[in-house]
Amino acid sequence: MSRRLSEVGSTAAVGEHRIGDLPDDLLAYLMSFLPSRDSVRTSVLARRWRSLWRSVPALRLEDDTRGDGGPRSKFVDELLRRRHPTPLNVCDICSDYDTFHCEEAFTRIKPWLRYAFSHDVRALRVVAGSLTTNLVLVSSHLKRVELCFMQFKGSVNFTGCRVLDVLEMKGCNILASILCQSVRHLTIKGGCFDDKIRRRISAPNLISLKLAPSQGLTPLLDSMPSLLTASVESFDQQYHYCFDVPCEGCDRQARFPVVLEGLSAATNLELTTDDEHSPILETLTLLLDFQTHEKWHVMETYGIYDPKEQSPLSKHLKVVKIIRSSTKEDVIVDRILKILCAHGVPSEQIDIQ
Repeated sequence: MSRRLSEVGSTAAVGEHRIGDLPDDLLAYLMSFLPSRDSVRTSVLARRWRSLWRSVPALRLEDDTRGDGGPRSKFVDELLRRRHPTPLNVCDICSDYDTFHCEEAFTRIKPWLRYAFSHDVRALRVVAGSLTTNLVLVSSHLKRVELCFMQFKGSVNFTGCRVLDVLEMKGCNILASILCQSVRHLTIKGGCFDDKIRRRISAPNLISLKLAPSQGLTPLLDSMPSLLTASVESFDQQYHYCFDVPCEGCDRQARFPVVLEGLSAATNLELTTDDEHSPILETLTLLLDFQTHEKWHVMETYGIYDPKEQSPLSKHLKVVKIIRSSTKEDVIVDRILKILCAHGVPSEQIDIQ
């Protein structure tokens, strides 16, 4: 028993020094996953660790919760002053903002953003309730951007980021058009678009799109000839009620296809809406969440569905998935099956879940 305990103790003693055997650049990389404040704290571990934090290729910063440039802001300013000019793989800025000081908060983190861009940051994440009039980023190194709980007015322009590949906007209020020429993967989730002016998304090189804001006018989508996969929720409030009470001046059939025109090249489309027009569509997913089946009756009454008309479905269609939220929608499913059958979709291509 005593021999086993001594063996365990010997093994533990050896293990204690294993991390110290790693080269400095690998230690700095491992430290890049820590909040910057914790990274600096490693300087007290031993003499070798005193300066390692200066070469960590990441900044993970927290803004002061008050609007007075308190201790957190002073720490960040000192960190940036003493840090070595190592290129940044990641810059992550989180502002635990006070709504009364959101303008001051964004003003305070602007120098941090400038520092990140001047050190060739590749991935940027900003979580802040800051109000910005314009967002124009210019970088030849930035590949990924994630913006959370921000509000944008004026322009949201990423055309100066020539290698930007991924753009994610979560919980943002977007009161501006979005320009992102190089982006291939775009996600907009939560938050809202302008409810007075229909904004535009220009992203001609997209191959995947996820669009699911909570409210506002559906944006106009410019042509996306390389688009492969798209998941889009129609959230136009005026369109939501169009079947129950026709909106004054609402030419739905003329306007809605224009809104979604940019999706016409998609080969895999998940569209939570009532219209679909994609001539080379291969997979169509229908998510059903209707309270009653009367809406479908109204759709037919208004002449939106007419089996005699030429089929709007793609000749390349291979699979139709119908996903129900409850068995109450069986009547609706039956109507959908009749519509699909009338448009030449065979039953073996339909998957009901």
